Amino acid sequence: MNTPPKVERYHSLDAMRAFALLLGVFFHAAESFEAGHRGWAIIDASPSVVLHYFRHASHSFRMELFFLLCGFFARLLYHRRGWRGFTWNRFNRIFIPLVVGWFILYPMLVFIWLWGASKSGQWDALALPLEARQLPPWKLTLGFLASGGMFQKFDLTHLWFLHQLLVLYLLVIPLRALLLRWAPAGLWPRLDTVFRRWFETRWRVVVFAALTAPVLLTMDSWDVDTPKSSLLPHAPTTLLYLGFFACGWFLHRQPGLWACLAPGWRWSLVAGAALVLPTGLLPRWAWSQGYRDGALDAVRVLHTVLYALMMWSFVCGFAGWFIARCTGASRFWRYVSDASYWVYLAHLPTVVALQVALAYTPLPVVLKYPLILAIAIPLLFLSYHFLARSTFIGQQLNGQKYSRQLPWKSSPAPGGPG
Repeated sequence: MNTPPKVERYHSLDAMRAFALLLGVFFHAAESFEAGHRGWAIIDASPSVVLHYFRHASHSFRMELFFLLCGFFARLLYHRRGWRGFTWNRFNRIFIPLVVGWFILYPMLVFIWLWGASKSGQWDALALPLEARQLPPWKLTLGFLASGGMFQKFDLTHLWFLHQLLVLYLLVIPLRALLLRWAPAGLWPRLDTVFRRWFETRWRVVVFAALTAPVLLTMDSWDVDTPKSSLLPHAPTTLLYLGFFACGWFLHRQPGLWACLAPGWRWSLVAGAALVLPTGLLPRWAWSQGYRDGALDAVRVLHTVLYALMMWSFVCGFAGWFIARCTGASRFWRYVSDASYWVYLAHLPTVVALQVALAYTPLPVVLKYPLILAIAIPLLFLSYHFLARSTFIGQQLNGQKYSRQLPWKSSPAPGGPG
């Protein structure tokens, strides 16, 4: 009887992926503490400069790190299952959660945003007529949904990353097939050699930042745009995430290169942290001097170069930390990794509802922000454990059902990430 080959599991990358997704919960929980944030459901009575810079730093790398890992695991899955198996897996685990999740979550978020506007009196961003503002949020929500407003005022919400991931698959897989058919002999080994030289140098952050900065200059804003208002791909963000996706793809061709990040992770994180204040303050100074988002001049270029350096410093630093520290199988990280997809998909209504409920309570931000997280995170993990992990939802998101047995009472399940 033949024994099936053992599938290698990248434990450090499991933990890294969980970190990238769960950081989004902390990121969105800080949104309401941003003074003047017009697009959010409510602005807290206790704004925080510290949380502003936390959001600024997190926004510079969390999705970039995620898409780098997506490229790595995409190639792993493609070579394990072939293009048919890859397509079916991505249809089930990315496309279906995007469509079903949007139809469930978007109406909930509409209600919470209307609740926030009702509580704060800040109706301008919602453009509702004066007479409608007297109605309770639940009636406004029903009217909005019945009128088809969810399609007229389209918003992918935080699920935009799934749409962006599908766009990258539709670009990369056909491009790979074309290159295999028409590219000159020896192209892939030459590309591997170039990538290896760039990745092995101690100046990798500078090299990759130099490649990334021109793409950042095409963004509408001074950081990274969030493409959530249309199903049509947003070229600048697609090109940015395509670069990180391709980097992950080439890392899977030479997975030993991950080890290059481990020795210098401290210096990378220090460099990233040192750039948080300059990249956060420079746009504010520029706007005070009359600059606008669309302007392209020396100030914008300087900011973009520093921002690209911060982005890659954090990506390499956090990746290096996980490569250095999470080397073996961990029941805890395996469970968190399995749960992180569900937690990220489900977190926004919970987090924003708590923000609206607590926005005007007389608590300082040092208590209120941790309180939001202390309520939301256990609820989200409990919902995963009892509603998703061992049900058809867990099958859809994780590729298989798992026992509800607590992680420290069982061995990690076999198999690789999908």
